Amino acid sequence: MPDYNLSSISAVSASAELAHIRANQVPNQDSYNAAWLHGYADALTKAAESLEPQRELMEAIIGYMGERYDSAELYGILHDTLEMSDQEIRSLGFDLPQCMEPPQAHQGTKSAKRKGIYHER
Repeated sequence: MPDYNLSSISAVSASAELAHIRANQVPNQDSYNAAWLHGYADALTKAAESLEPQRELMEAIIGYMGERYDSAELYGILHDTLEMSDQEIRSLGFDLPQCMEPPQAHQGTKSAKRKGIYHER
């Protein structure tokens, strides 16, 4: 059985689709295996649907931050305060020049301890 990726909201949705496909491929749809796969796929679908409001809120927050802060400030919030990697920042849809620099260029700027989720100005 393949591993289902549940690491993000979109990954849960993709895993639900994969589980539905696998369930429909079971030769005997009356079998226990088919019923289990359909149940698992339905549960993943419900989980993805319940996470949709959180995804929408996250997108609104990310959009607001992208409009409000210049790239250096935004990078400081995401990388230094929230301790996100450059790859995680890019996965949010931000194309910041700081994410393109070699890793040693901004080494040492990461705080030793997570400061919290709010950025002080």
